[in-house]
Amino acid sequence: MKTPFLILFLATSIAANGAITLIEDDWDTVGVGPNAGLSGGNNAALTAGVADPTGSGRGNVGSVNIGKKKADGTNLGTGPWGELRAKPNDVFPAGAIDVPASSVLGVDTFTMQADIYIPADTTFDTDPAATSANKNDRFNFIMRWNGLSQGAKTLNTNWNSLAADTWHTLSLTSVLQETDKDGNAVTNITPIFSFYDNTNNAADGVAAYIDNVSVTVTTSAIPEPSVGVLGILGSLIFLRRRRR
Repeated sequence: MKTPFLILFLATSIAANGAITLIEDDWDTVGVGPNAGLSGGNNAALTAGVADPTGSGRGNVGSVNIGKKKADGTNLGTGPWGELRAKPNDVFPAGAIDVPASSVLGVDTFTMQADIYIPADTTFDTDPAATSANKNDRFNFIMRWNGLSQGAKTLNTNWNSLAADTWHTLSLTSVLQETDKDGNAVTNITPIFSFYDNTNNAADGVAAYIDNVSVTVTTSAIPEPSVGVLGILGSLIFLRRRRR
């Protein structure tokens, strides 16, 4: 009687375990289509692809400018919140992505990941003496539910906690929430890669480099079995019958 249970277990495991990549961008091979990769950022985090200046052999990377001045050059044209979102960003909320039907809210998880490089001459404030009254600039992962800013899942990394002139791989993994702050079922998520300039005093120039961005979600809902799965199950059943 063990074989039927084994077959059922294999069918469930093969069908149920998996993950879906919702966003990925390495400024080389992805992020080309209208729905792939990240946007160019808002005015507080203008991002462009450049040849890797760090000597790490990465090809192209994203160069982030958080202090771009207005067109007339008179003063800063940005606020403190710089952010990169998914494309297209002309939807509402900007950068929103529908939760995959195969992901179970409250069970499955999401993972946001990015490689960050801070040059020694970054335009970010890296004052190690920053206090709660004068918070240090930081990089944030933000995951919004149904586009709402309140109740979002976040992970903040202070700039002065990251060594300069080296790549850091940062990530946030958490459960896909069932409801937003208003109690409505979550139907879409908005992942944001944020560069926060607390004092909004950054100079025009390179604040950071970013690479290998990704957002993935796990999938627990059991889909229709694939041809490969059915083939494996058929072979197991055939072998069991021959042993009788």
